[in-house]
Amino acid sequence: MGGLNRKHRRAGKQFRPKPRDAYRILPIPFRAQFDALAVLGGFANHVSMSQVGLPTTVSGSLASMVFAKSCAHARSIGAIAVQSSMFDHHAIMSLTRMILEASTMIAYLLDPVSDDEWAFRHTVLKLHDTVSRIKLLRSFNAPSDDLRTGREELKSIIITSPIFSSLPKDRQNRLTNGEDMFVIGMRTVATKIMGWNETKFMGIYAYFSAHTHSAPMSFVRMANHEIDYYHPSYAQISTLALSLEVSLACLRRSMLRMIDEHPEQIPLYHPDLLTDARQQDAESPFFAVD
Repeated sequence: MGGLNRKHRRAGKQFRPKPRDAYRILPIPFRAQFDALAVLGGFANHVSMSQVGLPTTVSGSLASMVFAKSCAHARSIGAIAVQSSMFDHHAIMSLTRMILEASTMIAYLLDPVSDDEWAFRHTVLKLHDTVSRIKLLRSFNAPSDDLRTGREELKSIIITSPIFSSLPKDRQNRLTNGEDMFVIGMRTVATKIMGWNETKFMGIYAYFSAHTHSAPMSFVRMANHEIDYYHPSYAQISTLALSLEVSLACLRRSMLRMIDEHPEQIPLYHPDLLTDARQQDAESPFFAVD
């Protein structure tokens, strides 16, 4: 066993980054994308920090938390892409999916609806949270009586809402079971509120989800694509390119939504960066209509 351990240590040394090799050198086009994400991520984080403590609504406060989460995901993508000794393109795609989903949630939270509609949506979010926590505690045989009581109270509020009675039966069932967090469904939020092109959204979301869930698309062609976690193949670099473009588009659009929620803060931001962000957002192919 000792000999085997020594063999593993020797094998590991050849992949251990040396000080001068602390960063992976990406091909120039992809490096430009990565640099763009680094700049946008810095700008987005500045926006997030500058809005801490500002007066806002409950929905605005929740959106700011999701936005801060997105900024962290963007930085993690950079770390995996150029600093990690292993090139984990699956993790990059999963983080991109997280940014995509976060941007959808931010659009949903900031959607200008009536007070009654927001109260209903908020209750649905709280029910989804409560049901998820009950499932977690159940897996450890931990008590959850208070959560179960809260679940029934939230379900009662939802069921007695006039908005609930206007929904299709299958939608009602999913909401009261705590299965859905979006009253109108994620696809509708992504396309109608976030602004995604529906065809692109469905295809890209399914592709990233396959790698997140280890579905066949994430591994059955690994040999054909020459997947190598130390020396990434062209296929892996190509997935990085798509991931960076989607991350840029979603983080940028979320950032602009957050900025527009507090127009009094706009003079604090670099005017050229803001102008570029608005122009790039308007030109994004992901949000164009077929």
